[in-house]
Amino acid sequence: MTRPKRAEGLPETAAPSPDDTRYDLVHVRPRPWDAGRIRTASLLQLDFEFAGSSLSLDAARAQRRAHDRHGISTLIVPARYAAAAIGIAEAALHALAAVRPRGEGTRPEMPPLQADHPMFFTFRISTGEVSAGEAEAPAGSASGLLVNVDKCDGHIWSAEEMATYFALIGPR
Repeated sequence: MTRPKRAEGLPETAAPSPDDTRYDLVHVRPRPWDAGRIRTASLLQLDFEFAGSSLSLDAARAQRRAHDRHGISTLIVPARYAAAAIGIAEAALHALAAVRPRGEGTRPEMPPLQADHPMFFTFRISTGEVSAGEAEAPAGSASGLLVNVDKCDGHIWSAEEMATYFALIGPR
């Protein structure tokens, strides 16, 4: 068995992640406006650069704290997201299917991308035509329903899944 690469300058930790998941650090950088790139509702464009590490959760947290001290914005994500397979068009279809019944012969209107995260796309679905599935959807707001679509397998993130993930990776 090969040992995972140790984070430079940090002590190796023997404590495994609670679920044996390996984590990677993602450097987040705003980028100059580029009309050819994905647009979000905020018009903010970000670059996500995976570090390519395979760390325990404790080691990833320690390295993120070190990056914070140097003003480097870093996220902790499960390492499997470096090879995410779902593109934005497919993710939009998953978001629509989660909240709207698809009529035969109808072409779905693509929902606007609200936000991009290394692990999921967030789409805003207008509540004007949302079906009964709205009550089961992950998040809502006055002007629309926010639907988070996983970039690895296309499932819709539930509110519980979001809370579990953010509780797992925090605090800084």
